[in-house]
Amino acid sequence: MSMNNDNTSLDPYKVDFFHDFMLFVKYLEEQPIKRTATGMISLSDIKSLFTDFKNQKTIKEFQHFGWTLRREEELDFLEQIKIISELMFVIYKRKGYFHLSKHGKAFLNNLKPIDQYKEMVLHFWYKVNWGYFSRIGKIIEGANLAEKLQQHQNMIWKTLLAKGTDWLDYKIFCQSLSDYLHLDDYFITTYPPYEKETPDFDYELFYRNLVRFGCVELEVEHGKSKYDKKIVRFRSTNLGLYAYHKALYENYL
Repeated sequence: MSMNNDNTSLDPYKVDFFHDFMLFVKYLEEQPIKRTATGMISLSDIKSLFTDFKNQKTIKEFQHFGWTLRREEELDFLEQIKIISELMFVIYKRKGYFHLSKHGKAFLNNLKPIDQYKEMVLHFWYKVNWGYFSRIGKIIEGANLAEKLQQHQNMIWKTLLAKGTDWLDYKIFCQSLSDYLHLDDYFITTYPPYEKETPDFDYELFYRNLVRFGCVELEVEHGKSKYDKKIVRFRSTNLGLYAYHKALYENYL
């Protein structure tokens, strides 16, 4: 599938995660971020940041249940932003603080938003261990499901790129992916009636990756509660097709 070289119609700022990623990096351009004794982002800096984050879902859930935000790990998207930033070398650690690096300044000042988006996504896909953000679960030939998916990601990108923006049946896609990875032997319940389980592609591939980066849009079916929902079908966005193409054919990481 050929890609149009005109990327002017692609606006990564429509993706909440990219907006928040850039907010984090630009915040560091103004002042360093204090690190806790365990190396995490200080609560005071988190509070300075999160009012401007577009990803407010987790924060609203905390407020709804009356919980108090206490540490970085409770905002998984922020932890993901920090780790990607570190592996991109746009930030560095010194004397109890995170600082913006020279490379980070160049990243902010010399790249167009679409190129900043590409760097962010490709560093997650190829440099970050997906298993770190995984629910762990089944171990498949020494790897959890997220790590297994990461090992075979190029096959996934080729498949999605070939489908363009066509809608895909989610159940059929997941079954095909499960068959390709030979997961059937690993996802059988260990108690009667020994039924086949469904690998958690929702979490490991979609909500914490493709959806988060704006690569796909979903059609979901809601259950009795707002937390009870299942994906019915999905399709790649133009931004997703751009990312797949860059990953497969112009990946210089």
